[in-house]
Amino acid sequence: MEEEEALKKARNMILRLLTFRARSRREAFDYLKRKGFSEKICSSIVKEMEDYGYINDEQFAEDFIAGRKARGHGIKKVRYELYMKGIDEGLIDQKVAASFDPDEDLARIKEILEQRRTRAARLEEPGEEKERRLRREVAFLKRRGFQDNLIMKALKGFDPAE
Repeated sequence: MEEEEALKKARNMILRLLTFRARSRREAFDYLKRKGFSEKICSSIVKEMEDYGYINDEQFAEDFIAGRKARGHGIKKVRYELYMKGIDEGLIDQKVAASFDPDEDLARIKEILEQRRTRAARLEEPGEEKERRLRREVAFLKRRGFQDNLIMKALKGFDPAE
C-alpha cells in the first residue's frame, strides 16, 4: 500500500512538472530523485511517462534545438546544454547534424554582428580601439556557442566602427 501511494504521488508530481515544459528522461528522473523517491519508483514513473509519450528525448532534443537556434545560439552551446540535460551523445550528434548548417550559422553570425554594430554605435566609447571591439565581438559569439572558424569567416572584412 505504501509503494502505491508513493507511485501515485510521484506520478502526480511528474505530470505537474511536465505541464510547464517538456523534460528529458534524465531531468524527470533527477527531479523525482531530488524529491526523495527511490530509484525503483523514479525509473518506473519515467518509463510509464515514456510509454504514454509524455517524455520523449528525441522530440525534446528537436524542440530544444529549434528554440536555441531561434534565440541565436550556436552549435557548441546547444550541444553542451543537451548533454547537460542527459540526452544521449549519439542522439545529440544526429539531431545537431540535421539542424545546423554552417552557411546558415554564418548568416546568423553576420546578422548578430550587424545588430550589435548598430547598437554599439549609440553606446560607443570615444577612442575605443578597433582591436578591442573585435575581441569583444569574438568573445560574445564564442559565449553564444558559435564555431571559431565561422566566427573568423564572419569577421573578415567586418569593421565594427562603420
